[in-house]
Amino acid sequence: MAHLRVGTRASLLARAQTRLVMDQLTELVPELSWSEHLVTTAGDLTSAPLSTLTTPGIFVSALRDELLRGTVDLIVHSMKDLPAKPHPDITLAAVPVREDPRDVLVCHSAETLHALPPGSRVGTSSPRREASVRRVRPDLIIEPIRGSITTRIEKVMRGDFDATILAKAGLVRAGLTDNIRQELEMTTFLPAPRQGALAIECRAGDEETTALARLMDDLPGRVTAFAEQAVLIGLDAGCHVAIGAHARWEGDVLELHAELAVAETGEAELVSDRMTLTDSPLDQAQSLGLALAERLLAFPMSQKALTV
Repeated sequence: MAHLRVGTRASLLARAQTRLVMDQLTELVPELSWSEHLVTTAGDLTSAPLSTLTTPGIFVSALRDELLRGTVDLIVHSMKDLPAKPHPDITLAAVPVREDPRDVLVCHSAETLHALPPGSRVGTSSPRREASVRRVRPDLIIEPIRGSITTRIEKVMRGDFDATILAKAGLVRAGLTDNIRQELEMTTFLPAPRQGALAIECRAGDEETTALARLMDDLPGRVTAFAEQAVLIGLDAGCHVAIGAHARWEGDVLELHAELAVAETGEAELVSDRMTLTDSPLDQAQSLGLALAERLLAFPMSQKALTV
């Protein structure tokens, strides 16, 4: 059986996610062996707020370069870091079972977002999270924060910020759930598209590795992630735009919610729809996402939200 060289970023979360994926894969294929290859990405080298960076795939391009050079056999990402449009030479081999996509509050004093005193400083570099905070707590101060999840938690705990907002999925996978003070409801904090989903990529044409990785693929996870991804494609927007999306597949019905907002004011438009899935769930999921994106583009505020 093959030995797989697995590429990952060096952060605590990236390595934890890679180990999680590969431990599950080796349970399915006990004779499989693997080694970890750490890759530094452009996103690891900049301290600029992510909302100011318009180049897509800042956390994935270097990993993809190593994959295409043949240095590694597969790579593991947080799927929300991937550019929305597929790479012609890379196969999305698997989307494993998704983790809880909600945002959570990390705070050293208050137990909820509403309990924070007026004027409290909330650290986030996400335009989407900034817009959500401004809608529910316009009296709070939003300031950019960068670094790994452990760095951001440390900045809050030592008092550089009063709170920050993170993805629950990352804290679960990194074993940092003790830092969660509040799970934020999707009615006010719609997650980032594909939040909580992982992506396993292989070189196009590497059928052996792709077949192994495909053992980890979860159809509900792939379908919901593709629906949300299609919203990004339809809006032709990246991480510098405040976009939320969440899909849920129950029975034969796929339900999708999508939101476009203005980070500086909190102004937002939310659209929703549902579709009965038949024998082409991935194609249908993508068509649903594109349809919601088209509806968002019809709102007068869309140009303000998309112009940064």
